[in-house]
Amino acid sequence: MPLYAAIDIGSNTLRLLIGEIKDNRIYDLCYKRYITRLGMGIDQTGRLSDTNCDASLAVLMEFSSLISSYHVKQVKAVATSALREASNADIFIRRVLAETGISIEVISGEQEAELTLKGILSSLPEHAAPGYQSLLIIDMGGGSTEWIFYKNNQCIDKGSIPLGVIKLYWKCIKTDPISNTDISRLNNEIVPHVNTLAKHVARSIDNDTRLIGTAGTFTTLAAIDLELDTYERKKIHLHRLSLSRLYKISHKLFSLTLEARKNFRGLEPERADLIIPGIQFTIKLMELFHFNELFISDYGLLEGILLDIV
Repeated sequence: MPLYAAIDIGSNTLRLLIGEIKDNRIYDLCYKRYITRLGMGIDQTGRLSDTNCDASLAVLMEFSSLISSYHVKQVKAVATSALREASNADIFIRRVLAETGISIEVISGEQEAELTLKGILSSLPEHAAPGYQSLLIIDMGGGSTEWIFYKNNQCIDKGSIPLGVIKLYWKCIKTDPISNTDISRLNNEIVPHVNTLAKHVARSIDNDTRLIGTAGTFTTLAAIDLELDTYERKKIHLHRLSLSRLYKISHKLFSLTLEARKNFRGLEPERADLIIPGIQFTIKLMELFHFNELFISDYGLLEGILLDIV
């Protein structure tokens, strides 16, 4: 069968997936992910930093070599918030094409939400489909957060919030360990956006609606809850995390210094800073919508990109 490759160029993480596609199902052959912080500092400068561009380019060069070694038939590389917003995004895109042969497509927040939905739906077990007929899907990235409300086999509404964990961290976290003032700053940024989301979907949500979180913040929370020493996609995918458990995790992490968090089991050291705004966003979202449980999907945008090729 022909092989396809998808690349997700996010504000925080770059990811590669090479696989086969059969009956709208993905069979993974190669999966890579690296944290490069491409979107770091855009809020302050409006530009991609040279350091983070260089780090991202090095990763994309590795991805290009892997794609060649697997004799991939077709590649689709998609960029999100960082390249949507940076004034020098075109320079980076041209450099990537010249040095790796990878052509990058910058997509809108709504396109990102559509691809995320496609990726998640492809991963749900067919026998459990009746239990997934009403979904609120949240994809929290470094620079933006996409949301989708899906019900009765159709997308009812979708959108993008200009808020992500990188932006929240640099705007709100000023002390180490974090202080109550930091938490208040986070809440002041998060709650208005969650309230805006509620205006779109709150009336449609009922007791059967499931909350699904995808991307780095949520998969990290699953890894912490599972106490994983190494990242395991199969264990993380569709892991359930209760709000009460999330409170306990937050109390532990919020009391630690950044250096101490880097040694916390299940938490990658590179995410030790960004997990703080990620947890607080998740808690506020669950509280406002009265969700007691979160389902975590390791499938999402990357898989949607791959399926969109065929």
